[in-house]
Amino acid sequence: MTETAITRAPTGMELLAELSHRTDCPPEVAMAVAKAAVDLQIQMEEFQWKREERQAKIDFDQALNECQSKIGRIAPNQQRNDTHSWWADYAELDRTIRPIYTAAGFSIAFSEVQSLAVGKVRIRAELSRGGISKEYFSEITPSTQGPKGGAMATATDADAIAQSRAKRYLMLSIFNIAVGIDKIEKEGISDEIIASWEEKLAAAKDKAELNKITFEAIEAVKGNINAVTKIGAAKNKRLTELEAAK
Repeated sequence: MTETAITRAPTGMELLAELSHRTDCPPEVAMAVAKAAVDLQIQMEEFQWKREERQAKIDFDQALNECQSKIGRIAPNQQRNDTHSWWADYAELDRTIRPIYTAAGFSIAFSEVQSLAVGKVRIRAELSRGGISKEYFSEITPSTQGPKGGAMATATDADAIAQSRAKRYLMLSIFNIAVGIDKIEKEGISDEIIASWEEKLAAAKDKAELNKITFEAIEAVKGNINAVTKIGAAKNKRLTELEAAK
């Protein structure tokens, strides 16, 4: 079997060196050929770089789409008494979705940037993966007033609360998360919300944690008989498992 030599295109400098030793090739021709070879090499490298960048963007979008499909809807853990609205705070969102997006290779960096309007807090979220980054922004007006005009926080605390709220809004936007229900929606709590609480109950490590999760779940779905019944059944099932494991 004869071996086939693997060849490559000569670089511009190699061409120039070869042509400079040939008496039948004028110097200006050698320079022109060498320049053309260098230009072609640069174009090929640029094409390769653009192709890799394009593929990285495709991978970024596909991974983000997969994260969004895995996260689904998140059970709320906070309630505002005067409006009867429910939502998942930033800590709850982060606890739930961080394992999902980090497993997909994403990282998120938050930073405060110059606001577009006076008196507001503007937060930037930079979502990165595989050398590709996308920026998202949220701008919140800090408030020292609580529900119905009640005192809520100092000016310093109000800024911190606004930052946390802006991060929450950004997380909801980035991953297209459905979360939070108002008083009307509570009459028709989705199966996804109930299933989320059932999963938390099934993962309770002991009776204390089981009781804590049960209380939070009942508060979250209060007024919905179907949801309360299912949560009660899930709680009893896990209690039986814990007692059997002794």
